[in-house]
Amino acid sequence: MPEEAAVQGGPATTGNTPDTDPHPPLAAPAPPSGRTSRRGGFGAADSYTPGIRSRLGVEDKPSRLGATLKRAALLVAGLLGQVADQLRTHAPIVRDRAVELWARRPRSRDEAAELAQRGRAEARRQWPVVRAWSIRHRVLIGGVAAVLVFASADGALGLIPTDATVGPGVAVRIPVQYPLQIQATQESSKRYLDAINNGEHLREQAVVSAAAAATLERAKAEAAAAVAGQPQPWLTPSPDAALPPGFVLPGVGGFALPAKGLFTSGFGARWGTFHAGIDIAAPLGSPIYAVAAGTVIDAGPAQGFGLWVRIRHDDGAISVYGHMYDFSVSVGERVPAGLQIARIGNRGDSTGPHLHFEIIINGQHVDPQPWLAQRGIVLG
Repeated sequence: MPEEAAVQGGPATTGNTPDTDPHPPLAAPAPPSGRTSRRGGFGAADSYTPGIRSRLGVEDKPSRLGATLKRAALLVAGLLGQVADQLRTHAPIVRDRAVELWARRPRSRDEAAELAQRGRAEARRQWPVVRAWSIRHRVLIGGVAAVLVFASADGALGLIPTDATVGPGVAVRIPVQYPLQIQATQESSKRYLDAINNGEHLREQAVVSAAAAATLERAKAEAAAAVAGQPQPWLTPSPDAALPPGFVLPGVGGFALPAKGLFTSGFGARWGTFHAGIDIAAPLGSPIYAVAAGTVIDAGPAQGFGLWVRIRHDDGAISVYGHMYDFSVSVGERVPAGLQIARIGNRGDSTGPHLHFEIIINGQHVDPQPWLAQRGIVLG
């Protein structure tokens, strides 16, 4: 095959050359290994079959990535080898130069000035060489600098003042991995008021829990007395019966004074608002009694009252007790007249320890004072 021989051995022997032949021979395809020249051409010693499309040795992506990493590693190794060669080559020169300079060290002030001038001239002369070398190897220099920085950060080189001596009046800068997130809040009355309110809420929950426990104990005592057939004086009180602790004997009509104390404020307009009840002042912790028999419909925190208890009586009237220190009844509990249900306090919108007492009939507030007087209870 003359054409194939021409490709393998060089230009064809017919006299046609790349300068005169309008259709010079094509370059041969790459070997199976896929290696090409730096310009993208194929080796001249490879075979080529005219009229048949040559198969390019294209590798898959993992092979390309591996080849790229390998070339990069070889390039870095070559650069490091060049640096090592340069150091080996110039180390004797630098040593000899140092010995020569030491021998030529200045002996007087004038010689020192002359040597400094020659040093500056030599530095100016060598600066272009150093600059060119630094630009050529800038990637290597940057990598070495980064490694040194990270190594110094993790090592005990003393570059970070972590073991500085601390003493009175000495400010020490301590490096931290993350910025400090703790910020001191400004002192304000709102902070203290919020803390007080939070404490009040916690205490109110404790009062409700204690009242539930007291209700359970009373229920157990009543059930035990009923099973044993014992009399229960708090259900059918009589003057001769022994009353349990926290119980007052109601009047003839079955009503009791809600609290013993000083009448301080009546029903009606007061301080530009409407006062829907009466106030009975008494020392903190004084007992509060159920004004009549009924069922507890509310017992707990209330806006403006602090803590309150509401009882629906057998005639449909509702009695309200507010500003209490604590209470000992629970919602749904049946209470007799004269049973101690709470203690006088100063909670909520209050100016001193007292009982705020209301009577509600058919959804309307009525004056508690005449309502009590009609039932034989006189406020003294």
